[in-house]
Formats: sequence, structure tokens, C-alpha cells
Amino acid sequence: MLNQLFYRSLEAAKQGKVFWLNAVFKRILPFNAPHGIRVLSFNDNEVRVTLPDRRVNRNHLKGTHACAIATACEFCSGLAVLAQFDMKDYRLIMNRLEVDYLRRPSKGACVAKADISPSLREEVQELVDESADGAARFVMPSMLLDASGKEVARATVHWHVKPWTKVKYKPTT
Repeated sequence: MLNQLFYRSLEAAKQGKVFWLNAVFKRILPFNAPHGIRVLSFNDNEVRVTLPDRRVNRNHLKGTHACAIATACEFCSGLAVLAQFDMKDYRLIMNRLEVDYLRRPSKGACVAKADISPSLREEVQELVDESADGAARFVMPSMLLDASGKEVARATVHWHVKPWTKVKYKPTT
């Protein structure tokens, strides 16, 4: 049931209707729920999520916590990968996250964004075909902008994408 709702909400989000996608993610990603991260836009070209300015996302200096920034950037990058690769067909794993913190964000909600290359799917498929283990390893960068639109952080998110047909050990339900 949740699986079907997830795939329907992904398709609706590509049409600009993100309500159900946010509702599903709140349920299936409990780690992100306290942060209040919400999808703003989700399509084949770009993903945007918001990181609200709330107490749980602040550090001891009353600024946005570095881990909240990293979480928003990783989530945004992951959605960008998900926009191109169906989890029914591919195993998607983040295997490394690097974040460069550029400046302290101004007060207010921040927005993380990831731009998706039009040729990403073909490039990754080529990596899968050339790989000895059938996996593609690539980077999907994202960035965080503060309420004034200034860049706060840049994330380099390393992904490991492999067709389920080439995965030896599959998760059990």
C-alpha cells in the first residue's frame, strides 16, 4: 500500500503536486521528519527542498546546525537521483558526503537544490555497462541557499547505483 502511494506521489510531484510526496517521506524517512524538510519541486531537471528555520535545526550559537544543512543537501541530491532511477529497478546508495560550509545562513528557511544533467541517465547506464561489478559510481552535487538567496553550503554527494539484477544480496522484507 505505502509502496503504491510512494510511486503515485512521485509521479504527482513531477506534475508539481508535492503534498503526498511530503506525506510519504515523513513516514518512510523518520530520520528527516524532525527537521521538517519538505519537497518544494521535483522534476527531471531540478529538485528543491526547504529546510525550515526552527529550534531543532539550530546549533548552540542559534544558527543553522551543520548536520541539518548536510541532511537537506543529501536529501535533495538523493531525490535528484531518484528522479532519474526507479528504485524498483536500481539499488540507490549514498556512499560518501562532503559538505563545504561557505557562510552562516541569514535568518529564515533555507532551500537546497540539485540540478539534474539531461544526460545523467545515459552517463550512468554507460558506467553500469563498463563496470566490472555492474555498478555506477557518480556524484550528484547540491547546494543550500539561505532566505536571502545567498549560497551557504555546497555538497558533493557520491552515489552508488546498481541494477537489482546485478545485486547479490537483496534486503529481506
